[in-house]
Amino acid sequence: MRLEGNGERQTVAGMLVDALRERILNLEFPEGVPLRQDSLAAEFGVSRIPLREALLQLEGEGLVTQTAHKGYAVSVLSLEEIREIFDLRALIEVDLLQRALPHITSEVIASAREVLRQFDESLSQSASDGRWGHFNWRLHSTLYAPAGRHRSMDILRKLHRNADRYLRLQLNLSDHNNARAREEHDRLVMLCDHRDNAEATRLLAEHILAARDDLLEFLSARRGKG
Repeated sequence: MRLEGNGERQTVAGMLVDALRERILNLEFPEGVPLRQDSLAAEFGVSRIPLREALLQLEGEGLVTQTAHKGYAVSVLSLEEIREIFDLRALIEVDLLQRALPHITSEVIASAREVLRQFDESLSQSASDGRWGHFNWRLHSTLYAPAGRHRSMDILRKLHRNADRYLRLQLNLSDHNNARAREEHDRLVMLCDHRDNAEATRLLAEHILAARDDLLEFLSARRGKG
């Protein structure tokens, strides 16, 4: 795969960030795997300068780590770090939804329902479909955008990306969690349409924290077998 000039405004480093991030989120590069700069530069047909820029950005997103004399590797999150990510998600997302609800319009609800339709299509094809995380983020961010809290949304997007690769691994092995996520998303949109602040925020917090508990149980068992 070579990154040639194609007239798009994306920089080479930006394209590398997108390509490497997707490989990490899709578990093509599992946690802990070394990222060999020479091999990646040759594969993408780029110099090491934009590759280093891309890795620095991914390090800022928490997806890779750099170790002295060893270079970069895909980050490994402890169970406590994963717990913290979901705890932070619950705090930030409930706050954003509370702020957004007074400003949610029928157009926002229509957009959310369109994302749900695409979400259904993605889940029906395969939980391993890389679009799952994309549509999950689109749904949540669509509902929170009316809050107008751009810094909170930036922080939240990073948290979603860090959790996404673990959720994809879990979803690959659990149809039950797929169905439950879909049902809860549908109900959340309905409650937002009815402007039911109390029930919508309660469901959202429950949705995030239940996903946290299921994921931690799954990963604890999986890592215990290693």
